[in-house]
Amino acid sequence: MQRRRASIVAAVFFTIAVLGANMLSAQMVGSRDLTSGWRVPSEHISIPQTCEKPRYSIADGQQVDTEGPTKTKELELTIVATSPVDLEIGNDFNATVRLKNVGAKAVLVPSAADGERVLRTSDDGTEEKYEVGDISFRVATGKQHGIPVYLNSAGALFANPDEKSSYLSLEPGNWLDIKLHARVECGLENCMAEIHPDDKAVLTAWWYQRVLTHRVSGCEETHGSFTVRELDSAPFTVTVRNPSTKTSAVVWNH
Repeated sequence: MQRRRASIVAAVFFTIAVLGANMLSAQMVGSRDLTSGWRVPSEHISIPQTCEKPRYSIADGQQVDTEGPTKTKELELTIVATSPVDLEIGNDFNATVRLKNVGAKAVLVPSAADGERVLRTSDDGTEEKYEVGDISFRVATGKQHGIPVYLNSAGALFANPDEKSSYLSLEPGNWLDIKLHARVECGLENCMAEIHPDDKAVLTAWWYQRVLTHRVSGCEETHGSFTVRELDSAPFTVTVRNPSTKTSAVVWNH
């Protein structure tokens, strides 16, 4: 009987130890407040003014070193909270999103709010590139919650593809919290739907990570965009109301 009781006690302590280790390994390892400012890198190379017939082209696609489709399963994006809790049409709000590693291996994500700081130009001065993770918001209102409206929102983190230190390494179970600013209005020139008052509106976020390149060779200029990964957040239920007062305009830092 004593031996059996000792085995039970040992099993309980082992279970507690395992749970404790998992809780310690799962933690926030970084936070970024993009409401205080962020910056897209400027272009520092250009076609010589002596070119009589400059040529421009665009290259895009998926990064050759990524595994599988860009709709990643290694990361999970969730909306943690909004401020204010209830959103008003035409007014501003802040939102915190969480980028969590739910996979089995470490994942690198851009971590710098100042893109100009991580931009690098090749030794021969013909190409510059950087990696960026953009976050945008969408809201669906009405009875059917059909076509979502892309909101007027902006925020991004940057990294230098050749410098690992410019990324944040998310180990399995760890996450990064990002605070962004947005406005409850359509952010596109042509909107496919309208925003209506709704006590159960659906707010979602989209993370789009890619490498952007800019190359000048003689009289030819090429801009490239190569997708690394993209993912959508789980739906987040919010209340959307008609505006009580119009908030002041926001200066977007990009």
